[in-house]
Amino acid sequence: MPRVFRSPLLLTLALLASPLAAASQEIPAAPLPSPAAPAPGRPAPTVPEPSAPTPEPTPLPDTQPTLPVTPAPTTPVVAPAPPPAVKPRPTDSLTLRFEASFPAVVDGKKTSVPYRETLVIPPERLALLRAQGKVTVSLDADFSAFLKRISPQPQDARFEAQPDGQWIIVQRNGLKLDETAARAALGSAIKDGQTTLLKFTPTQSLAPKRTLDYFVSRGITNFLAAGQTGYDGSSPERITNIHVGTHAFQDRLFEGKTFSFNQMLGPITTRAGFVTGLVIAGERTASGIGGGICQVSTTVFRALYGAGLPIVERRNHSYQVYYYDPQGLDATIYQPSQDLRFANDTGGPLWFQSDWDDAQKLLVVRVFGKARDFEVQVQEPRILSTTPSPPDKTVYDASLKKGERKQVDWAASGAVIEVDRLFVRNGQVFKRDTLKSSYRPWPNIFAVGR
Repeated sequence: MPRVFRSPLLLTLALLASPLAAASQEIPAAPLPSPAAPAPGRPAPTVPEPSAPTPEPTPLPDTQPTLPVTPAPTTPVVAPAPPPAVKPRPTDSLTLRFEASFPAVVDGKKTSVPYRETLVIPPERLALLRAQGKVTVSLDADFSAFLKRISPQPQDARFEAQPDGQWIIVQRNGLKLDETAARAALGSAIKDGQTTLLKFTPTQSLAPKRTLDYFVSRGITNFLAAGQTGYDGSSPERITNIHVGTHAFQDRLFEGKTFSFNQMLGPITTRAGFVTGLVIAGERTASGIGGGICQVSTTVFRALYGAGLPIVERRNHSYQVYYYDPQGLDATIYQPSQDLRFANDTGGPLWFQSDWDDAQKLLVVRVFGKARDFEVQVQEPRILSTTPSPPDKTVYDASLKKGERKQVDWAASGAVIEVDRLFVRNGQVFKRDTLKSSYRPWPNIFAVGR
């Protein structure tokens, strides 16, 4: 490719100094070169006509005639950009997936819901495993844990909450698979270097004792309502009694026309598992078997009240107990004289599912039954009047050492509170009732040893 010089004078001097350089440019002595063709897109240069013949120049001795050279326009050469660096693609992950389905009842109809367990081996770990070409001890341990999550023991059908808030009945069958074949498939996937997904399916499915038909045959297909209370600040003894009492409403069926809390609960005795705790007895809080059971009765009351069942018997506590906020929705029981009762007007049995959370100090009782053609709306409590709490009170307690002082009750103002319950069908309120509670003013009470 010819060199490009920006100045004709510089080119002439270079040719005079070096015949070899001139020869290398291949410049002819005569005739004169024709004007260079214009580059595409550029106009041809204009050459003026000479007015008289120009005499030929006299060549220098022993030299070639030197002529000015106009360099032809050239397009600059642009070096191609280097290709982008290609990062090495990491090894794909390996996913182990167990897939099955469980029988279910959704919106009163039998169907099934998918069940899946997954173990993912990330790319970096998979690359090391494939380099070794075997299932290592650590991978075998992870795979064993994966298999254990696939429970071989059937679980009785019960209601389960879905992410959208819907409650459905799920029958979790016991699932089994061929573990020998599963381990062999894992080993082959490690060695072949290509497999990215292993699917496993059950080889056997075992139904539990309580199946979907237990609920469907009784018409128990819908969530009715839930009651919730908090027990933060409760003593260990009180929490024990809450657990024991709640067991009577965990996966428990009620069939009958009138619900009785005391009948569902059974006797409050140490033989039943209850321990001594604080109970409201007359004018003060004292020790008694089953102290804290009213936490359960209040939570059950809120569930059945929210389900719209008519109240047959209910009594609020003597004073406002802080465990039962919001006030006006509590129910005390005292065997055998005081009970909590509702009329069961649902047209079918009731099913209770209850759970507690000691970390959050929350108790929840849920009730299920036959679908209702209306909804129940419990309004916020309405305080009609209040009364200040009285001065502090001191009582003597023989169980305390002489001079020892202990607070056993906390002041609470008296109040009259009402709660409205609305029954709504097709967006219209067709019935309303009002729950009224009257609470005495209550002082701080201190127990003192003699």
